[in-house]
Amino acid sequence: MDKNFIKERYAKIRLAHNISARKLSLELGQSTEYINQIENGKNMPSVEGLMNFCNYFNISMGEFFEEQFNFPVEYAAIIEELNKMDAITIKQIYELLKTINR
Repeated sequence: MDKNFIKERYAKIRLAHNISARKLSLELGQSTEYINQIENGKNMPSVEGLMNFCNYFNISMGEFFEEQFNFPVEYAAIIEELNKMDAITIKQIYELLKTINR
C-alpha cells in the first residue's frame, strides 16, 4: 500500500457520494484545498484526518484500507441491506450472484 492507494481511495469514496472536493474539505472543517491536496498526492491525511473522513462517510478505517473492496461505499450499502434479511433470502441472493458472475 502506498500514497497512490490513499489518494485514489479518497477520490473514489468522495465521488461515490457525489460531493465536491471543496465542499468535503469545508464539511471536515479544513481549508478549501484540503481534499484536493490529498487526492493530488501533495499531502497525506493525518490519522485524525483519516478518521474524520471515514466517520463522515460512515465507513470504518478497516473498510477504507481493505484492498479487496474496490467499491467500499457500495459494499457498505449492500451489507447494510443484507443485515436486514433472513438467512434464506441471503442464500438466494448469494446463488443469484454466483449465477450472474458465471
